[in-house]
Amino acid sequence: MMPNEEKVRFNCKGDEFEISCNLRKKFEESILFLHGLGCSKESFKDVWTFSELEEYTILTFDLLGFGNSSKPHWYPYTVEDHAEICKSLVENLNLNKICLVGHSLGGAIGLLLIDKIPSRISHFINLEGNLTGEDCTYSRKVISDSFEDFTEKKFSIFPSRFKPDKTSPISTSKSYELFKESFLKSSPFAVYKTSESLVEWSDSGRLLKMFIETDTKKCYVFGEMSKDLKVLKMLDMPKVQISKSGHFMMIDNSKEFYRKLSSILKN
Repeated sequence: MMPNEEKVRFNCKGDEFEISCNLRKKFEESILFLHGLGCSKESFKDVWTFSELEEYTILTFDLLGFGNSSKPHWYPYTVEDHAEICKSLVENLNLNKICLVGHSLGGAIGLLLIDKIPSRISHFINLEGNLTGEDCTYSRKVISDSFEDFTEKKFSIFPSRFKPDKTSPISTSKSYELFKESFLKSSPFAVYKTSESLVEWSDSGRLLKMFIETDTKKCYVFGEMSKDLKVLKMLDMPKVQISKSGHFMMIDNSKEFYRKLSSILKN
């Protein structure tokens, strides 16, 4: 059963923030989910229905600027700033032995978060998280327009660029509708500034290097429709494919995804 949404207020480097989350805090081992660009904690709404994960503390939350979390217009929204907010949230909730599950943008944030709180992280599960420039499917399209044009003309129609077809990383109407709903609740400023930073980080090669070199127990998870990703050949580590799914594998085939997540954590 999904716990009630709650707002967690905390101080980060002298500023007050409010993060919207669903938290079931019962056990020592935790699973923390980080959503993608323009998405929200709803990306992981099915986690609460799986008995295989009942022995874990579970945290899903909206990144700053997204979902129901606060959306300060003055905030920089770089990948590293998002990681700093996540660090403060983890410390505020006193979570330890964390399995970090990062989807897309969340995968990039997760890598920086590991560097900030390495002793708290036990596993890192990368769900097609940004590692190279080729991973910037959404973010590069966002910043192909000026901020003014994106905000005034393109923001409301942006999700329509990714309606499910043979060329879209969104493979089902279910994942598309969820992406669209979450995207339109996001702050356009947060989407744009985060995209700028994510493209810079992805193009630099630093994320790939960090992922390969981290000592944290790790795994790369991808949807069947993404089996031709070039980055897969660059990763000499455990890789897990989720059948009948695309970029949003945890929505397209949630039963297989959460069953395999449970298996990864127990092995």
